[in-house]
Amino acid sequence: MYDYDMVVIGSGPSGRRAAVQFAKLGKSVLVVEKGRRVGGVSVHTGTIPSKTLRETVLNLSGWRERGFYGRSYRVKQDIAANDLIVRLQKTLDHEVEVLEHQFSRNLVRTASGEARFTGPHHVEITSAAGETRTVSAAYILIACGTRPFRPDYVPFDGKTVFDSDEIIDLPKLPRSLAVIGAGVIGVEYATIFSALDVAVTLIEPRATFLDFIDKELIDEFMHELRDRNVALRLGSAVTAIERAANGQIQIKLADGRVAASEMLLFAAGRVGATDRLNLEAAGIEVD
Repeated sequence: MYDYDMVVIGSGPSGRRAAVQFAKLGKSVLVVEKGRRVGGVSVHTGTIPSKTLRETVLNLSGWRERGFYGRSYRVKQDIAANDLIVRLQKTLDHEVEVLEHQFSRNLVRTASGEARFTGPHHVEITSAAGETRTVSAAYILIACGTRPFRPDYVPFDGKTVFDSDEIIDLPKLPRSLAVIGAGVIGVEYATIFSALDVAVTLIEPRATFLDFIDKELIDEFMHELRDRNVALRLGSAVTAIERAANGQIQIKLADGRVAASEMLLFAAGRVGATDRLNLEAAGIEVD
């Protein structure tokens, strides 16, 4: 006899929907979330936060009206990091409340803590305070999502050097920002900060980026980026990242170029967040 019919590890979009659908079938479900609140990356650091920041910036900067009023036009003249965070927090609070209500309405239970397999049907849950308990289930769904890729050569500090999860908590708006990685996340944040008149340098080791989009559209987009004072450094890998005496971040490239900025966002990929699940105990071989 098990404690639950299903335990779901992670409360992001896939975990949330699986838990609710299983509960609608009359099954008992427990969702385990190691974050401070339910919602996963999608709600707290990924999709919803970045889109909220984008809309907030476009609104406060008056970006959509600049074609009529001129480039100097702004809805709010002095935009600070706190202006963005206040709007962001209100949106996230609403999303969490909706999710919590959805779980409550469908009798889905939640547990706060980090999950770890102790057997094929058993999961140990460790709370932030260090307390542990073990639950069992007939089925266990792994829906723990991803986390930013953080290579050793990048001096992350959460103050001037950020990964794509940390950037939403930046303490102040920089005058200049370097973004390493011209994928969807990197390009999105590059355009967000560009709309705030921050001098942005976008660095990508490949000669092209966003290759799933038609080349004609990318060519036009690159022209728009340069017109918005975004410097593109394509086709050269990063060889070193150093902090200069004046506090600036210096990014050295393989072709000899050096990009300097006040802050750095490293957004070159994400990796699965499964390494601490002890998957071997569940009989899952990890390659």
